Amino acid sequence: MKTKGSDHTNPHNAVDAISASHILHTHGHFDHPEEVVSARLSTDEKREILASWASDLHAVESLPELRHPPGVHHPVRYRDVLDALKKLDEWRDERSQTQTSRRVRLCSGYAGG
Repeated sequence: MKTKGSDHTNPHNAVDAISASHILHTHGHFDHPEEVVSARLSTDEKREILASWASDLHAVESLPELRHPPGVHHPVRYRDVLDALKKLDEWRDERSQTQTSRRVRLCSGYAGG
């Protein structure tokens, strides 16, 4: 008998569940913004986690330069969160420039050398 529901044999379901777990429940997964940057997640997922950490909602009272997201073992510096977000932006810009450069070479008939 076949029931409706998700296909548990699909490996993409497992990846999606792991990614959702990292975003919704960062405790036990990350303690520092650099750990988020180096995680095996998409750039968008990393950005979502870091943006939530940067939120004033997680600001430490009387110490606005610190954030203490739920489940993270210790406060993290707001500056470190911003630096991590900036690193993601730099990677995006580098990929974009590489792709543009590759398109220009291919369009001009130059494929390497």
